[in-house]
Amino acid sequence: MNTLTKITVKDLLENCACKLLNGIEETIINECFIDSSKVTEGSCFFGIKGNNTDGSVYYKEAMDKGAKVLVLSKRYDYNFKGYEDKVIVIADDTLKVLRDLAAYKRSLFTGPVIGITGSVGKTSTKEILSNVLKQNYKVLKTKGNENSQIGLPLTILRLTCEEVMVLEMGMSMKGEMHNLSMIAKPDIAIITNVLDSHIGNLGSRENILKAKLEIIDGMDYGTLIINNDNDMLKTVESGIKEGINVMTFGIQNKSNIMPSNINEKILTSFDIDDIHGFEIKGSYTLIYNVLASYLVGKMLGVSRSMIKKGINEYNNEKHRLEIINLSNNITLIDDSYNASYDSVKVALEYMKNFDGKKKVVLGDILELGKESKKIHKKIGKLIIDNNIDELITIGKYSKYIGREAKKNGFNTKNIKHFKSELKSRSYVKDLLNKDSVILVKGSNGINLINLVEYIKEGLVF
Repeated sequence: MNTLTKITVKDLLENCACKLLNGIEETIINECFIDSSKVTEGSCFFGIKGNNTDGSVYYKEAMDKGAKVLVLSKRYDYNFKGYEDKVIVIADDTLKVLRDLAAYKRSLFTGPVIGITGSVGKTSTKEILSNVLKQNYKVLKTKGNENSQIGLPLTILRLTCEEVMVLEMGMSMKGEMHNLSMIAKPDIAIITNVLDSHIGNLGSRENILKAKLEIIDGMDYGTLIINNDNDMLKTVESGIKEGINVMTFGIQNKSNIMPSNINEKILTSFDIDDIHGFEIKGSYTLIYNVLASYLVGKMLGVSRSMIKKGINEYNNEKHRLEIINLSNNITLIDDSYNASYDSVKVALEYMKNFDGKKKVVLGDILELGKESKKIHKKIGKLIIDNNIDELITIGKYSKYIGREAKKNGFNTKNIKHFKSELKSRSYVKDLLNKDSVILVKGSNGINLINLVEYIKEGLVF
């Protein structure tokens, strides 16, 4: 069992570039926040400078909400009258202090750390793996998709008595994964796949692969687990640095772990090794996430029966191929959490499991850069291939989906485009009629989660 010593303000001062302005060095640093409105009693608040505002200006709100320790930018004049009991730390770069403190706390942790990245499937893998490992261990996992340069440090700083850390690690630019890996120093790293996500920032899938592989930069030794069916990742094994063992999972290409007897329906079943009856709710692509989780579970000594139990108890994250039964025999498939070309393809194919008129709401796929028009046009062909009855597109580039579908014979009367989800609401709700199936999918920034909530109002049983 991990016996982590709690960190104090003294640890902060000794390991980070900052200065104590007021307070006691022996004060314990509890959970940390960057949003002053979410601060809890006795916590630590970091004033981080963002694109639009500097969190340090909200120092009084943080103190009023109960923050005991505050790490603030020294660029402002503060008035701490009436708050003399607070610990105030000043720094040139509060974000660097946050990262350095997380790296220090990670250095005290003696349990295994698993880092997970990939173009899609990070969060699902994190949730499935955490469900497997909690059969044997106390697990700290990333909340939601807080996998950024800020989210990962905050996750590590939540560590108390847990025995294993499962960390989702996201990036959009070269060097970001390196920074995260140097903080997290994973013992086991998983790369779910390398697809077109962030190609607008990185220029090519080859560059995306290089950026994802930065996950091993903080590893002196350990295991890298990769998807051997992914055309980019299957080339990886040669050239990995000394001390890193590579293990593979896959459905098609020969791998260290593979499934058998796949029966793909609304509830997909399959076998692994000689264990029968694995079940997962959702697309067959979740099998890849299960395989990675199975490998890690075995590595960390979870019995095969407990691995199966953890996997079969897993429920899909909200807004990820979530099936919602509405009145009048209407089925809503909520996949509004995020989108890529490949995940759109999977979601459209998944609709074949349902009876009724097939209606699709697709928002923009973001961060594609100069590839945006091309990839959205490719999705237009998928609309034809999957026998979709009605198409609604939302955003800037999704209009090319409809144009390509029309070019390939889709009925123009059954295509409608909107610039925002807000403007689409009344049309989409009127589109819902008896015995229909409607898929809602798009990048998170298009806010289709709000459209889903609007659809559900008054229609859920």
